[in-house]
Amino acid sequence: MPDNQGLLRQHLGKLGLGSQREEEIIRELSEHLEDHAAALETRGVARQEAVEEALKTVPEWSELRNEILSAETEEATMNYQGTYRTKILWLPALGALTLSSSLLALLQFSGLVPRFYWLSDRMSGADYFTFYVPWLIALPVVGAVAALWSKRAGGEAIHRLLAALAPPIGLLGFFLISPFLTLLMYVLLPLFVNRAGHRQFAPTLHAPPLTGLLVLLVSWILLPAVALLLGAAPFLRKPHSQSSGYQQPE
Repeated sequence: MPDNQGLLRQHLGKLGLGSQREEEIIRELSEHLEDHAAALETRGVARQEAVEEALKTVPEWSELRNEILSAETEEATMNYQGTYRTKILWLPALGALTLSSSLLALLQFSGLVPRFYWLSDRMSGADYFTFYVPWLIALPVVGAVAALWSKRAGGEAIHRLLAALAPPIGLLGFFLISPFLTLLMYVLLPLFVNRAGHRQFAPTLHAPPLTGLLVLLVSWILLPAVALLLGAAPFLRKPHSQSSGYQQPE
């Protein structure tokens, strides 16, 4: 219905959505009304009358206008929120994860070995704490970079904190799902072994020792989180002018 797009613009008025988007909306409405008018023409209705009847299918143009504006505003808000959240949280968090992992890999390839602190006699196979001291020393810089990145993007204190703590949070998530992955492996592995070698395979699951879990939490989650938090702390506070409030001059 190209010849009647002007009528649609008159009914809807200026939407204020930009010329390109308004043109798309008018075209979509025109095509919809054109389909309705074509259906009437197949029943023997004259062209002009069919067009008028198609236009009458919209009872209140003001309501249609409000619905269009509401839908466009909601979509724009959702797109903005997604982009905003990516800028203030996900990108800084990804940067912290990448930087901390790269530093750890670089230290390992350079030949720097971690320090081990055994809980008992090392010959007995006891658990031990693992400290990558150079990595822990560098982590405050990672936390500061992530928090500053989020702050410059407009993130609140909670976003800066989560971005800085992304490495231990991600590792904690891996530790939490690893038992389920292990269980899945023990469930599926016998199927492949029996089918390939025609042997019975009955794996035995053992609960990990509590001491070992605590050692992992302290060595790879708690201490890195503290180091990252030390670096991010200066960027978690609000500016003095915002936190102290307005003071009327004397």
